Amino acid sequence: MSQLPALIERTPPRQSTPTTDFSPIVRIQRAIFQEAAALGASDIHIEPGRRSTRIRCRVHGALRQTAELPRWLHDNVVVRIKVIANLDVAERRVPQDGHINAEATGTDDARVSTVPSRWGEKIVIRLLKRAQAAMSLHDIGFPQPFEDTLRAWTRRSQGILFVVGPTGSGKTTTLYGLIHELRNEPLNVVTIEDPIEYEIDGITQIQTHERAGLTFARVLRAILRQDPDVILVGEIRDAETAKTAVHASMTGHLVLSTLHANDSVAAIGRLTELGVERTVAAGVILGVVAQRLVRLNCTSCAQTDAPNVAYMDCLRIPRSEAARFRRSAGCPECGFSGSRGRTGMFELLEMTGRIQELCAEGNEGRIRRAAIDAGMITLQHQAASLALAGAITIDEAYRFGYAGELS
Repeated sequence: MSQLPALIERTPPRQSTPTTDFSPIVRIQRAIFQEAAALGASDIHIEPGRRSTRIRCRVHGALRQTAELPRWLHDNVVVRIKVIANLDVAERRVPQDGHINAEATGTDDARVSTVPSRWGEKIVIRLLKRAQAAMSLHDIGFPQPFEDTLRAWTRRSQGILFVVGPTGSGKTTTLYGLIHELRNEPLNVVTIEDPIEYEIDGITQIQTHERAGLTFARVLRAILRQDPDVILVGEIRDAETAKTAVHASMTGHLVLSTLHANDSVAAIGRLTELGVERTVAAGVILGVVAQRLVRLNCTSCAQTDAPNVAYMDCLRIPRSEAARFRRSAGCPECGFSGSRGRTGMFELLEMTGRIQELCAEGNEGRIRRAAIDAGMITLQHQAASLALAGAITIDEAYRFGYAGELS
């Protein structure tokens, strides 16, 4: 049961800026973090409105409201978060980013982002479960054939392996699953991250610091003089980092990284947008993993669903299959959310000779068709299969499996 309502009710109006651990505002802040941890949330949203402030937690990819604060409490909670994140309390006009250690939250380390909004500063807090052990590829949920392919890619001495997908799709978890496969090898493994999300003994982990000039590109150039075998770059987000990573992959290093792209084929185009020539990209990419995390129906309250036929058409599901879809109404077992856990969908693009030739030409449609002919199972196909099996709703399948272009 949440402690927040009782704490809020007992907090006197016009509470001054908290200075001790016994302050009601401090107890409210800790209760917010404790409840998020109990729910297994990945993020906390503190959202001011005209009359009140909502506290929402992202659980299994969906936002769930956990509390509502009186309007007069908002500024004090913001001040408390800023204090423990070492942010400028007096500055309310511009966005700020900070970090909170586990001692202050009472649960996990956290990354804090503030932005000014109409009714006050909105805060989003990403919870970093650094004490959590990195999972193996099997634990992540890769099918056995995919595991075998990924292990083969990680045994290569040079080249780039990309993991792509939207924010919150588990890209970093997969990267660390690949590192997990190399943990017993006599290799020098170095990671560049922002922030470090898993702490692993036996490898060198470096956190970037943009304001201090410690950028991905600068750290990557320095690492190349440290005799690395495997380099994990948390994200390739600019042309300088992209070109440096490509150079590293061509000079005897295995590079693992992420890109923001809709699917595996789109990753090639994204790399060229960052200034890497298509012929060079085709030569250095070993493979691309595209992934999504989809919410599973709660099996305790799942019932027959009347699907949106437009979604069925987009996913190329015959309308005669409409009776097979399921949707959860919500029950105590799933916290009345209608979903219970998540599962991954994974699309693997292997850079075979034919795919490399088509990459150099730049026709994504032909690349996708050739990959499917070679046996690639698309995200769209997997989403449709899960929906037909009743594991996810047709809405979820359309949201995560349809990228706007039929395969």
